[in-house]
Amino acid sequence: MEFLVKSTRPETLKTATLVVAIGEGRKLGIAAKAVDLASNGALSAMLKRGDIAGKPGQTLLLHSLPGLKAERVLLVGCGKGDLSDRQLRKLVASVHGVLKGLGGGDALLALGELKVKGRDTYGKTRLIVETLADGTYLFEQFKSQKADPRALKKITLIVDKAELSDAERGAQHARAIASGVAFTKDLGNLPPNLCHPSYLAEEAKALGKAHKNLKVEILDEKKLKELGAGAFLAVAQGSEQPPRMIVMHYQGGKKDDKPFALVGKGITFDTGGISIKPTAGMDEMKYDMCGAATVLGVVKA
Repeated sequence: MEFLVKSTRPETLKTATLVVAIGEGRKLGIAAKAVDLASNGALSAMLKRGDIAGKPGQTLLLHSLPGLKAERVLLVGCGKGDLSDRQLRKLVASVHGVLKGLGGGDALLALGELKVKGRDTYGKTRLIVETLADGTYLFEQFKSQKADPRALKKITLIVDKAELSDAERGAQHARAIASGVAFTKDLGNLPPNLCHPSYLAEEAKALGKAHKNLKVEILDEKKLKELGAGAFLAVAQGSEQPPRMIVMHYQGGKKDDKPFALVGKGITFDTGGISIKPTAGMDEMKYDMCGAATVLGVVKA
């Protein structure tokens, strides 16, 4: 999925679906007013009929409105006043849920006008794009029959010209974060007979090769014994897979920046040692390595 940011008049652009906001109490947002004017009052007439109340996340899909180049217009409720992060995520997820079921290859989201508590243009844009990207995630590596390819390939967020630079930065960071989150999810979804310590170590080394400021060190059983890591090695005796400790150093900040240290648990339930535990939730113990997977995802982002 491609996520873009643009400053333009949404009512003038050709697109499969144009998304505009409706406030609670059937109030037209800035973009919705422009669409209403271009369509000779089509939105106002629809609001008078009571087809949408404007509650956060409520949607209404309209087809072939006059005076517009957009094939469809999707109205989404944005409630009253400033939105919370949770409300914005719900709103964006509702929009994406509708868009996924449509046949169009692109969509324009005129949602840059929304106000979010405690967030500027950068933070708001980042949250919108992160939510959209998270909604596109699929894990189909082991499926013999894949899901049909989705028609939607590109989503463009419309913002004011004065906010374009901050919005582009927010979208860029959101794409990076989404990439890291998807990587972490992939590792967590892999079965433990494949995603064992050596596999995680190889993934870490691949990240090191891809980023020049990233140094990766893998401590094997010999090095761990030299360090006196007895508890670590004792746990590893429950597996036929050799233990690995992954140490990653990212030197991409400024010289005087304070360092951040992330520690993630990476125990993979690949064999043995689990029958003495209660059976409830045992299948979810495969996610016991998600601490390490999260650190790898952060580094990738």
